This record gives sequence, structure tokens and C-alpha cells, in this order.
Amino acid sequence: LDNANAAVLANRAVNVGGLNSVDTNFRPPESWQWNVTVSHEVMKNTVAEVSYVGNHGLHIWRLINGSYNAVLPQFRDDVANGGDLAAHPEWRRFGFANGVTRDESTGDSNYHGLQVWIDRRFTDRFAFQTAYTLSRTISNVPTQSYISATTDVFNYDLDKGYADLDRRHALVFNAVYSLPSFKDRGALFSNIFGDWQFNTIASYYSGTPLNIILGTDRAGLGNATTQHPDLVSSAQIYVNNPSDRSLLINRAAFATPAAGTFGNLKRGDVRAPGIILVEHQSSRSLKRPGE
Repeated sequence: LDNANAAVLANRAVNVGGLNSVDTNFRPPESWQWNVTVSHEVMKNTVAEVSYVGNHGLHIWRLINGSYNAVLPQFRDDVANGGDLAAHPEWRRFGFANGVTRDESTGDSNYHGLQVWIDRRFTDRFAFQTAYTLSRTISNVPTQSYISATTDVFNYDLDKGYADLDRRHALVFNAVYSLPSFKDRGALFSNIFGDWQFNTIASYYSGTPLNIILGTDRAGLGNATTQHPDLVSSAQIYVNNPSDRSLLINRAAFATPAAGTFGNLKRGDVRAPGIILVEHQSSRSLKRPGE
């Protein structure tokens, strides 16, 4: 498409709907990984490990869903200030108005994580494990590009930010404790309180990024689905309203950018609330008579 004759394309596109294209330089994805781990027995039957884990992804699949035939940068001010894009298809990349979907392998990502793991083996009727991860995942291929559109097909790094599944903190703790049989306290006490086992799992995950969008075309792209607003520095982003927990975000923290510009809010700068999960189980081993 990029090398095709614009006049021929425009003429043939009149009676054609949406078009699909694949980058001729499409490549399979690559993943480069590395890690360093230090392990030490910090006390009897208890081991601690600290690891650094890194990952760099290359040639990640990017689906530009219908918006590859975007307005050229030199004509965006005209569109943003009310120019009639329908009357000027030559303002678009290929000189016609049809939507074009594009498959490319132009995405990349970077992951850096600090992982801490502590493991106490089952000793004296007690065991526990704790795992904590502090991490960051940056990518310029947001999930939104698969379901709506890439913000700017001439500048993919405009979508660069925290990945959709990025969680800064993840903490998981589990413990097992078993009561003794208490046979030395008599049959009644032993049958009621002996041989119980208590299991607990507690987890905390910080929130994933939220995608705050305008819903209007301020930049003059001919596409209003994924542009971001300006962030008002003096306003508080999150709402603390105990009477209504469904109110999370302060609308006054965002403003409409000037015509012909992109908002300064980066993808992933606003996050959903974290998650706390606690599970507990109590069980008892019963013996058959005579055992």
C-alpha cells in the first residue's frame, strides 16, 4: 500500500469497503530474558531468595484496527479546526476515505522485576512461604489497539506506557499449622482438639492501569477513540468517598487539550484499586476406630 500509486488506489477504493494489509517486513516475535538469583539459609529450615528478572520483547504483533489510513500530520490542524475531512480524502495517508487495517510486528516491551521468596519447611508443625514482586512492564502495544485503534499510526511511542496487565506490587503469603494430637490430655480432649490443621493464604495485588480517553478528536486524526486528555496538576486524581465506593476517579483532574494537540496524560498513569484476598481453611484428620 505504501508504494502503490495514490491516484489508482483512490479510484479503485470508491466501490470497496474496508481494506486489510500485512507489513511485508512482518517478523516472528522475539523474547530476550535474563535473571540473577541469590539464595541463603537465613535460619534453620528457612531459605530466602532474592532475584532480578528482566525481559525484552521484540517484533510484537500490532493490529492497527481500521485506522492505518489516518490523516497525515501536515493536515491535522485543518481537521482539528473544523476542516471537512470527507471532502478532502487526500488529507489521509492513501488519498481515499476507506478504513485500512494493518498487521505489523513493530511492538516492543520491557519488564524489570525484583522478586523475594522466603520458604520455611514444615518444622515443629509449622510452615510458611512468602513471595513478593516489585515490577514494571512498559510496552507500546496497548490492548486497546486490538479492540479500537492505535492512537497515532505515525508515532507508535505515543502509546508507550505501563502495559495493560502491569502490577507494581504482588505479595502472596501462605502458612500451615498443625495442632498436636494431645493424647497426653485424655481421650475426650484429644478427640475434640487434636490433629487439627489450619491453612491460610493471603494475597495483595496493586491495581492495573486504566485507560482514560477523551472520546473526541482534538488532535485532528479523524479518529476519536483513543486520544488522552490533559492531566490537571493541581487536582487530585482519585476520589475518597466512603459512601460510594464506585466513584474512583475525579473528573476535574482531566481537561480537554487544545485543538491540534495530544493530551499530556500518559497511558497507565492512572490505576485501578488493588486487590486483597484472604482465604482460610480448617481441617481435621479422623482415624478409624482401632487405629
